[in-house]
Amino acid sequence: MPTLNFLGLDETEILPEQADVLIQPIPYDSTTSFQPGTRFGPEALLQARRQVELWDEGRHWEPFSRYRCLTLNEIPSNHRGPDFMAADIRAALKPYLQPRHIWAAIGGEHSISLPLVESLLEIHPGLVLCWLDAHGDLRDSWEGSRYSHACVLRRIAELGVPIFHLGLRSLSREEQEFLEGRAGIRVYTSEEILLGQGLQRFKGDLGTWTAPDIYLSVDVDVFDPGLLPGTGTPEPGGLSWFSVLEAVRVITDQGTVCGVDLCELMPLSASRQSEFIAAKLLFKILSSVLYKKGAGR
Repeated sequence: MPTLNFLGLDETEILPEQADVLIQPIPYDSTTSFQPGTRFGPEALLQARRQVELWDEGRHWEPFSRYRCLTLNEIPSNHRGPDFMAADIRAALKPYLQPRHIWAAIGGEHSISLPLVESLLEIHPGLVLCWLDAHGDLRDSWEGSRYSHACVLRRIAELGVPIFHLGLRSLSREEQEFLEGRAGIRVYTSEEILLGQGLQRFKGDLGTWTAPDIYLSVDVDVFDPGLLPGTGTPEPGGLSWFSVLEAVRVITDQGTVCGVDLCELMPLSASRQSEFIAAKLLFKILSSVLYKKGAGR
């Protein structure tokens, strides 16, 4: 990947231990089951950086005039398999694990979330997961692997992490049966969020935790493909821009986000729409997370 950094920010002489936000590109794309190409997502998102304004009109502030952000070197793909890649991710993160950092990983396929959550559990043992994704990702195995992108949420559930899944609108019978009666995973479907009281129910449920540490994982296919078509497995009936931003606001207002990932961006040759929206979403998430720390109040 060419030398790029998030939003084109000045990272001169910032050491990792001095940064408030660490951006970690992970261009891994091995178990994608429909359209490959998410390995190009991190570079495409970083290329779109100069089109994103640094002023957050919703929060009325400029977060990176007050906080320092550093983009790390990418973690190379390990083609021996997703379990080996997961080990590489855990090893790459270990030297930088400090409670003061906000981690923001850019994928790549969604399987990268498991080692990221495992790593942050070491310093945030009460971690809660907010998962925005059109798909269940709850299969026990897929195409011979238990570490496929189609199994990642099941592996995280096995860690005992409480899960709030927003935007679900596609799953298998196996996944539905796994979900039935499972109190540790709360689901808010895309239809419920768009046409009902899904976000209000989510806000109430998340509010039963007292100031939780939160890991926020976003598969960009949570959006309607009319808004963001550049993803490996698009699904009709996705969330709108403002419904996703409202979900982010609920999450950051009610908890402390210590890690973020944004996955499954697959750039299209004829349009840069998807990577711009993904870059802006990551900016809005980080702005909201940093605002919660107090500088924007």
